[in-house]
Amino acid sequence: MTDHPTNIESTWLASALTTLLAAPHPAAPDASPLLPAGPPPPDEFSAAFDALFAPEAHGFVGAHALDREKLKATLLGLHSRWNAAEGACVGCDVHEVALPEDFHPTMAARMEFTPLYRYPREKEVVTAEASGRVAGGARRVECMVLEGAETLFRPELFTADSMYQ
Repeated sequence: MTDHPTNIESTWLASALTTLLAAPHPAAPDASPLLPAGPPPPDEFSAAFDALFAPEAHGFVGAHALDREKLKATLLGLHSRWNAAEGACVGCDVHEVALPEDFHPTMAARMEFTPLYRYPREKEVVTAEASGRVAGGARRVECMVLEGAETLFRPELFTADSMYQ
């Protein structure tokens, strides 16, 4: 991976995305009646998502507009394929992104990794361009544009048709 000139916000975004992608997310509960039901494990992914994104956050994957919940599901799909052992997330230069709304990103991150559960095993690149603000002493993302192979963003529970409608 090459070094990319970054601004402070891009470095922050790369760090926040690294934390989000590494945060544990509870698997679907085991339906076995033989195992005693215990408390579910903590959902650190959702806590990290809520800390990173503003309540009104939205985003785009390719040309598909996403509300906050679909953005979370999209990042959860990326989370399930993220391979920290064979990848990295770094801040990078911001580029203007052509969107149907007035979007001017102030931060960007580039993720290069070999996805888990995907064959053939080839390096993938995902970029995240974002805009945000500081509220209540914390920086929050208001809009994020993700670029990369759309199959990397699909949570297993969604189909391509239902995810991006």
